[in-house]
Amino acid sequence: MLTSVLRSTEAFEALARTVAPFVLRLTVECFTRRPMMLKSTKADLVPGAMPGLLARARRAGLETSYTYIVGLDPLPEMVRGVTALAEQVSAFPNFQVFQAHNVLMAGLRTAGAESLDFYLAARAAIETVMRPTGLVPVGWECYRPLWYFTYAGQAL
Repeated sequence: MLTSVLRSTEAFEALARTVAPFVLRLTVECFTRRPMMLKSTKADLVPGAMPGLLARARRAGLETSYTYIVGLDPLPEMVRGVTALAEQVSAFPNFQVFQAHNVLMAGLRTAGAESLDFYLAARAAIETVMRPTGLVPVGWECYRPLWYFTYAGQAL
């Protein structure tokens, strides 16, 4: 389930009892500028609370992951956020390339995210952070992915 509204241990335990197997895919989207970028029901989940939320979901017996849009945050903030969440996911996160559909959306990109080099650097950084988890992307699970045929030099 793709959501950022399920947050209570009670809800996680109920899902584990009645719906499992169940993957909680947290809608992270970005780590910075959340009040500006997201509706309030998503924005009120602060990045510092995300690792604990995913940990509680795992303790309740759920699989965990998240979605993230590459290109909204500067690379150092992206790396910091992905690193904080890496130990709390049991399925590889969905990292989507930010696609600006119009001039207004283009203004939301972080500096440098209009270039391919930004996304190649993001891809390499994510591979480094996620390597210890042993998780790899699954192509069909992600819309606008960073990986199509290879991940960390290995065929998918």
